[in-house]
Amino acid sequence: MKPLHKKREPLRKKLETIHLEEAVEQNILNAAINQLDNGETEYAVLKDIKGQFRKLALNKKLSQQGLSLYTELQRPNLDVDTALSSMTWFQ
Repeated sequence: MKPLHKKREPLRKKLETIHLEEAVEQNILNAAINQLDNGETEYAVLKDIKGQFRKLALNKKLSQQGLSLYTELQRPNLDVDTALSSMTWFQ
């Protein structure tokens, strides 16, 4: 599975390449693609995906494949995180 935080490729294209075996998990990704198509920001969509996968994980209903994706989503994105944190210094 390709890292999701390699920012040069749009989130929608990355989500299209991921196919999860569990229908519930794939439905989350399909809904995220629809949100992006309807103009939702990538940040908001990622936050929503993480929240839904977190609920599944807490209920122990997350597959190994879904857990791998969720773990990847939780990794810090140093490019974005560093930029956001440095912006607070100048405000």
